[in-house]
Amino acid sequence: MGFAVQPIFTTTQAIWFAALLTLGVTVQLAFSPRRRAIMGGLKFAVASAVVAAPAVAGVTLVRGAYRLGYLEQGRGFLEANLRSFVWMSGAVLAGQMVVRFIPPLSWLSRDLRQAGRDVWSARLGRWMGKQQ
Repeated sequence: MGFAVQPIFTTTQAIWFAALLTLGVTVQLAFSPRRRAIMGGLKFAVASAVVAAPAVAGVTLVRGAYRLGYLEQGRGFLEANLRSFVWMSGAVLAGQMVVRFIPPLSWLSRDLRQAGRDVWSARLGRWMGKQQ
């Protein structure tokens, strides 16, 4: 048997993806008031979702679908999980490259990184006693 398998996507995986992405963005909105103020609420929420989506999709959608595919094929639990881990890693890497280098997603991730740098520069300036 080969390494490739037909993935099995389920509604449950999509629900978990949406729930985890929503939870992550909500936590970012709640605990990052300075970055939210720099970027604006909507742009910050969209940028946070875009940056988090590849990892959440890789874990919930890709890994889950390939794990189910391998289990359907008759592979053991451990083998199915290890093989699906490879697919998940590739999907996360590819998704992060898209978010980082392809506009307009790259513009959002760049603005989010810059807002983080601005917040930390101001924070370090206050800690070091520099006047603002």
